[in-house]
Amino acid sequence: MLDIVIVDDEPLARARLRRLLAAHPEARVTGEAASAAALRDLLERQVPHLVILDIEMQGEDGLSVGRWLAEQPNPPALIFVTAHPQFALEAFSAHADGYLLKPVSAEQLGEAIEAARRPTRAARLSQEPRPQPLLTVSAGRRERLLAASEILAFRAEDKGVTVFVRGEQFFVDGSLKELELRFEPAGFVRVHRAWLVAQAGIGSIERDAIGHHWLNLRGLAEPVPVSRRQLGRVQARLRR
Repeated sequence: MLDIVIVDDEPLARARLRRLLAAHPEARVTGEAASAAALRDLLERQVPHLVILDIEMQGEDGLSVGRWLAEQPNPPALIFVTAHPQFALEAFSAHADGYLLKPVSAEQLGEAIEAARRPTRAARLSQEPRPQPLLTVSAGRRERLLAASEILAFRAEDKGVTVFVRGEQFFVDGSLKELELRFEPAGFVRVHRAWLVAQAGIGSIERDAIGHHWLNLRGLAEPVPVSRRQLGRVQARLRR
């Protein structure tokens, strides 16, 4: 199945695409957005396989959004739709997998979906071996090199970051955002403004009596908080 998000500022255009997609048993519309900002909010909660994106919208246009999507660590496939043919070159420079002119026909949409079902750029890259990021920490008078596979979690502090490994923890300079950029491709996920954890180490997510969510991380004694902002994204990552 292809999980698909439709982005168009015209409700009738979104409704037409929904009807056309209903004829494809391998396609499942999991979300809609009427603007670039709404799409970004939606992607915090779910990461679809395919985004069908209008180019001319109120506010930020689709080409800008397409370039932003292409820069994400795990970008979805992307099909642009527009009433104007002159954007084709810019669309494909934004790494589009398809370019459809309105009104979109069922045949054109079917062909574009088939193209999107082929491995995406992110999927091809994920199949290639890539070096594990390393982190240098101080252990007494010596320095130690940690591989990503050794690290359980990172926690932001006032003037640096605490790094958790089994039975030990280290303090490093820098910011959690910098570490997220380095370690997210190695399987780390931001679960809270102060926490970045190894997805492979997540045992369970629990909800307490007052509605807060916490992670049980294998190898780490303390529970890790999950923010409301990140909860949907974390749950989507765990369902894959």
